[in-house]
Amino acid sequence: MADAPSPFPDVARTDAGVALVTPLYVGGPGPQRAEVERVLAPYRNGSLPEGFLSVSVFTSTEGENVLTYAQWTSDDAYRAFVRDGGLGEPDENTTEPVRYKLYRGRVLEPGSVPTVLVTPVFDVDGRDRQRRSIDNLIDGPLGTPFPGLVGSHFHISLDGTRVLNWAEWVDEDAHVGFMKSSRPKECLEAITMPGVRGIGGKRYVLAGAVTR
Repeated sequence: MADAPSPFPDVARTDAGVALVTPLYVGGPGPQRAEVERVLAPYRNGSLPEGFLSVSVFTSTEGENVLTYAQWTSDDAYRAFVRDGGLGEPDENTTEPVRYKLYRGRVLEPGSVPTVLVTPVFDVDGRDRQRRSIDNLIDGPLGTPFPGLVGSHFHISLDGTRVLNWAEWVDEDAHVGFMKSSRPKECLEAITMPGVRGIGGKRYVLAGAVTR
């Protein structure tokens, strides 16, 4: 019997002090699988480190990228783990995670189970633009249900330069339908202001996870 798929991380868990997000281009399905195993290995071998809550690794549906989402009680706890060699020796390909915290979110289809993650990112000029762009979306076009959109959970980077929309979908077809609707245009209009620049996002599926 096949193992049941791991659930998506609980991005709203109250004990998470920081979310560490690492997008990485790897080039193909084989490197995707290898990167998933590399990321999860330190948490599968031995006891879980102090301050660790969860790590979830997603692979993009086009077969070229990997996204890691890790929750820790604090950034200090994560840095201590790295300093003590918990991730092994860094190399030239090591990517530093972007540090986020959850700002606002809205669940639109309670009870639906997400299987696809979409991660639009905005480049912003400061904390005011972080909050204003998110508020405009949640209080506007992303505050209204759309078929298959389970929820949107907006994160702000601790350095004030990024916004991440953690959008959970029931399946890929639901997101394709969204992109063909008028809603993306409404979202773009909601964040059209000085100091906010859309970077784009990809579709991902969960490849593996470890949770305390």
